[in-house]
Amino acid sequence: MRKLKRLAAIHPMLAACLLVVFLEIAWAVVDDVPAAPASPVPAASPADIPVRALDQSEYVGAKKCAECHQSHQEGWANTAHARMIRVPVVDGPHATVVADFKQPSEHRHFEIKDVKWVVGSRWKQRFIGEVDGMEVVFPAQWSVRDKKWMPYTGKSDWWYEQHKDWKTRSNFQLCAGCHSTGVNDQTKTWTELNISCESCHGPGKAHSAIPKPDNIVNPARLTTERSMDICLSCHQAGKPPNTTYAWPVGYQPGMELSKFWTGFKPEEGRQTAEFWHNGTAHKNRVQGNTFLQSVMLRHDIQCTNCHDMHSGTYTAMTIKPAASNALCYTCHGPKKDAGPADATLADHTHHGEFSKGSSCIECHMTKTGENAVTNEARNHTFDFISPASTIANGDPNSCNTCHADKTPEWALDFVKKWWPKSEK
Repeated sequence: MRKLKRLAAIHPMLAACLLVVFLEIAWAVVDDVPAAPASPVPAASPADIPVRALDQSEYVGAKKCAECHQSHQEGWANTAHARMIRVPVVDGPHATVVADFKQPSEHRHFEIKDVKWVVGSRWKQRFIGEVDGMEVVFPAQWSVRDKKWMPYTGKSDWWYEQHKDWKTRSNFQLCAGCHSTGVNDQTKTWTELNISCESCHGPGKAHSAIPKPDNIVNPARLTTERSMDICLSCHQAGKPPNTTYAWPVGYQPGMELSKFWTGFKPEEGRQTAEFWHNGTAHKNRVQGNTFLQSVMLRHDIQCTNCHDMHSGTYTAMTIKPAASNALCYTCHGPKKDAGPADATLADHTHHGEFSKGSSCIECHMTKTGENAVTNEARNHTFDFISPASTIANGDPNSCNTCHADKTPEWALDFVKKWWPKSEK
């Protein structure tokens, strides 16, 4: 600026032009500062997003990672991520098939001999086979909870119109990108079955050759937004900007997800495939979409504050058991700054301290989402859902998911008595 002042005395017009350039550069630097964590920004235009082929030679696999990170690899091996896709094994201690192929069903027109891979085992199990040399997902799935065959049509998914015929639904176009590691959509190959180390840490060839902190992605060293992008890349319902793929082709950990994927958002007062009228989870795989609405995010909480990808000790890979309240008590609890303000848990819940009604996740993470069947996937807005929402729109609420034999009107009467000042 001092040089500009001296120049102004000699050549006022030239100094003015240089000042404009200086200010434009300054504003560009300010604009380049990362924003605070928020909902995904709109993706760039399709013309700006090349769908690039992934270089599989940069991947080394979990066994190579285990040479230095054995405890992490052993913990991961016990998670659902490590058991997402497996070869079909019907009997024995290493059985992978939980479905009953002896049970007849109008929805199933394939046998176990036709199955190349089994997908999942916690809520549902789907099956991949080959049709004309293409890996496809068969149009029937097994409900683990109800122990019966269910149809799998995909009609509620945005991609259905482009893939109505299940015989042409490529596993690599719709599923493999999130269910396996190092997927090359062009060659229809992967480097490793399942959601392995390099799904979250990125390709490890350079790091395995010369281990340095700066040649591998460590989510703990990323900003909250970039760290969460890794989880959201598979746990956020959405679509890419310029393809009919159902996963963010080209994205790798550490990148900005919004350039490859746009997450769906609830439409106020409208039920969609992903959300109920109140924005809560209507199906599985919207954990990220609902979490982005939560007060947790606004307090800089992210997925890894509750979930540990290197441990399958507790359900859903949580860092502590959730059903016993141990997970929530990490931050919340009577007389803690994060509340609740009540003297005891029973005072807060109006249920017995050790009853299901005093389980934090039953009221604040109610199972509103459909997986194979309804009410299996937990909502991640962390809101208590009033029975008034059910009365108004038919959305599931936090009371009647347990008190299924009662009416929402019955439940709302208690809510009004217990919390007279709360929003009904």
